[in-house]
Amino acid sequence: MLSHAQVWAAIDGLARRYGLSPSGLAKRAGLDPTTFNPSKRFATDGRPRWPSTESLSKILEATGEPLDAFVGSMMPEGTSNSSAPDERRVPLAGLRDVDGQESFDRDGAPFGEKWDLLTFPEKSMQGLFAIKVEGDSMMPLYRDGEVLIIARNAPLRRGDRVVVKPREASLSVMFLRQRTDQAIEFDTLDQKGPVHRMPHSDIDWVARVIWVSQ
Repeated sequence: MLSHAQVWAAIDGLARRYGLSPSGLAKRAGLDPTTFNPSKRFATDGRPRWPSTESLSKILEATGEPLDAFVGSMMPEGTSNSSAPDERRVPLAGLRDVDGQESFDRDGAPFGEKWDLLTFPEKSMQGLFAIKVEGDSMMPLYRDGEVLIIARNAPLRRGDRVVVKPREASLSVMFLRQRTDQAIEFDTLDQKGPVHRMPHSDIDWVARVIWVSQ
């Protein structure tokens, strides 16, 4: 039988897998941001409060998490369950499938139905997602079919390869050239094109490419 602690731990684990806090997960699902706060998990008299089936349904829909994987995450440690989720799984989608506004929130967190899951061996980092290169637009640096692992929470440094989401344009992969208080400058992948200077107000988010399949 599932315990109160196991159910709430599964919700916390789901939030971590998608680089979110419990309140961020609630917001993405269209719920009140305090829905999953620790203070809401017990009544004032100490009785345990359980999440509603409606709220669970909404967070699964918002993240694309399979029901059997979510249920598997509630199993006690050591219990055999082939459906239990791996903490190393990250959202994966083809570049063309998520090259629009509807696949990321304003902080760069993936959402929607276009994402699959990919196993990645780094457990310690949060806020990861993966993009599969399609076509030859990123040649010679990235080839068709290669997978980029992107870290939304990684610090950005001069010379990093980054994914940039301009507010009014599609995703781009470029080199970070320079950051100032007013703008960020980027170089094209072939480093032969003009420098792209974007005011901070024109950028939704920038995230670092930390790994590429070979």
